[in-house]
Amino acid sequence: MSQISFQFRQMAQRMWFLPAAFSLGAIVTILIAYYGAQYAPAADKLPFTVPSNSVVSILTILASSLLTVSVFALSTMVSALASASQSTTPRAVPLIVGDRSAQTSISIFIGAFLFSVVGIIGLSSGIYSEAGRLLLFAVTIVVVVLVIAALIRWIGQISAIGRVTETIDRVEAATTKAFDALSNRQLFGCSVLRGEPSGVPLVADKIGYVQHIDVSKLQRVADEHELQIAIVSRPGAYAAPNWPLMVVMGEVDDETRERLVNAFVIGDSRTFESDPRYGLITLSEIAGKALSPGINDPGTAIDVIGTLVRILAAHKEDDGPRAVKYVRLSVAALEPAELLEDAFRSIARDGAASVEVVLRLLAGLETIAAGEPEYAEVALVTARDAAERARAALTAKSDLAALERAAAFAQ
Repeated sequence: MSQISFQFRQMAQRMWFLPAAFSLGAIVTILIAYYGAQYAPAADKLPFTVPSNSVVSILTILASSLLTVSVFALSTMVSALASASQSTTPRAVPLIVGDRSAQTSISIFIGAFLFSVVGIIGLSSGIYSEAGRLLLFAVTIVVVVLVIAALIRWIGQISAIGRVTETIDRVEAATTKAFDALSNRQLFGCSVLRGEPSGVPLVADKIGYVQHIDVSKLQRVADEHELQIAIVSRPGAYAAPNWPLMVVMGEVDDETRERLVNAFVIGDSRTFESDPRYGLITLSEIAGKALSPGINDPGTAIDVIGTLVRILAAHKEDDGPRAVKYVRLSVAALEPAELLEDAFRSIARDGAASVEVVLRLLAGLETIAAGEPEYAEVALVTARDAAERARAALTAKSDLAALERAAAFAQ
């Protein structure tokens, strides 16, 4: 994906984007109804005519009611965001903000409101002909149908938006999508980087996190100057003047360095796209929040553990031949140890005193150990660590006995 595509997708997920697009569409529709009337049949040849006051009445009802509905929908969304931030983690809020279904409903309300206001102004000023009013009336009927459908959909959405289980599902979907988007063994179509790279390290011009890498741009620059580039900072990595983004083998002048560094999008925070580790961390934070003394909800932590196991169990490494698309680029593969640490380390720490959480965690790690061979040894090490933490936190003999039975597979 190019930088332009990435930036556009990030912008499209903003809460203001769809309402602005629908509002622009409403204004364009009004203009089409005005100018399109010039090509319509004469008034005496129209199937019927619509009085101006009839259309104004309908538009007035829409304008007055949709203003209230839009404010209510936005306030509901804000409440859902606050609830999700408090009950789960602030890192999950962008997924709720970027929900297309909720954005579409709010956008229809705002767009229809603006359509009604602009239509009333046009009719009151008398700029529409008989044909223009008929076209505007037909569009108004379509807008009414869209508003009714959006209201029905919104009723179903407000019952789920911001709930813990809904937030977990959205983070799971985003994390799974990030894994699926990383083709070729999560190497972005590059060859695998083995060992320490040699060459000239290039660093970012600002401090932040790598959000996206335009590997096609790196390949073009590498072809032009016959370079070999080792990408050492994947999406999600911390970028700073003392942390290299890449190591380049070959002659690099200032202009080439700037072009290479600009292929990396550096932002203030991590994103879910191309960064599945961020999704695992977010799910782990949701479990940690649930296990805090103020909430004390081990059931949510158990739900998160099941979700993490499902994601990691579905993440299979392809052992077959790999088609390398960008032959001059290499990047380190995702390490199973890092993935399991992101997913389970904090849960093992925060849930050590809850035997139910520990037992479910050990059962999930046993499932992972029995699946993908590359994860087997790491899962066993993680299970031993979780069991050790639980032994230090649990006091009841029955809990300790259940712990030893569950941890027997890791001995």
